Amino acid sequence: MKMHTSKAAQTLGIWTPSSPAPAMFPRRTARALESLGQSGWRVLTTPSFNGLSRASAAHPSKLAAELHALVADGEVDAVLAASGGWTAALVLPHLDFDLLREAQVPLIGYSDVSVLLWAYEAHGIPAIHGPMLVSEFGHYGGPFPYTVAGLRKSLEGTGGVLRPPSKWTDDDPWWDREDERALAMRPMANWRVLRHGTARGPLLAGCLPAITGLFGTPYLPPTDGRVLFLEDFGMAPDRFLSLLSQWRNSGRLERVAAIVLGRRSRPGVAPGGYADFDDALLHILEGTDMPVITDVDFGHTEPRLSLPLGAIAEIDTDPLLLRVESRAGTQQE
Repeated sequence: MKMHTSKAAQTLGIWTPSSPAPAMFPRRTARALESLGQSGWRVLTTPSFNGLSRASAAHPSKLAAELHALVADGEVDAVLAASGGWTAALVLPHLDFDLLREAQVPLIGYSDVSVLLWAYEAHGIPAIHGPMLVSEFGHYGGPFPYTVAGLRKSLEGTGGVLRPPSKWTDDDPWWDREDERALAMRPMANWRVLRHGTARGPLLAGCLPAITGLFGTPYLPPTDGRVLFLEDFGMAPDRFLSLLSQWRNSGRLERVAAIVLGRRSRPGVAPGGYADFDDALLHILEGTDMPVITDVDFGHTEPRLSLPLGAIAEIDTDPLLLRVESRAGTQQE
């Protein structure tokens, strides 16, 4: 699979496939665009970049057409989603996967944009579970260097050992109203091993409530033998168990090579007071033996890793090691 590696994604096409965050939060969006420029990227936006249509920026067919135009332009090295939300799946039936596969322009995003990333992976198109415009580049004071560096490495196809940041946060002030301040940070929290073992396989990363909705559709990529990176936000353990039970009942969960969970963002509590996510996961995994790592920095916390779907991930838990191979198949520290 070809990635655009001749330059570090000098031009990013900005696309709004989910919530209309640029229209809703113009001040933060302007700040994000300025931050992209200061980070060394040129930007191209679509006609519906800051549009409003029902719960999205435009009709799904128009959004798909704008993506097709971006990647066919020849000037865009990667497409960066503006933000997440709940409506990215509406675009799926309108995508021309032959055109996208021919262009081989990576799509970058997370949250519900995960459904588009997984559809890309299912059709042999590069995709990166990584930061988005408004949410990560719009921070007061600019994006986190750890986040920017990780995105650059993924766009360049560079692999290596993954390591936690020196501090983290799930602070999320209301955009354009309360976000004219630095985020409240927490000290570094190490990644944790819930179940020991080793694993190696193609990486597949996504937001659990979004990608579980792909079951029974043609947009779900193969999951057998994958190192499965799952993240969520604002979730209680009962909802977490419900989603994972779909994976278990389908027979897919026991056939993955390993599970890596993102650092938990603003977790909730089940009605009866149950709040043990470790116990919930180990409960649903009874009878399986794959290694499990948790509290890894990707998803709805900051700063965050960028994870190229399809790249080979290697896990060892004694001592803990997470490594992603370069797209050329060599490992670089």
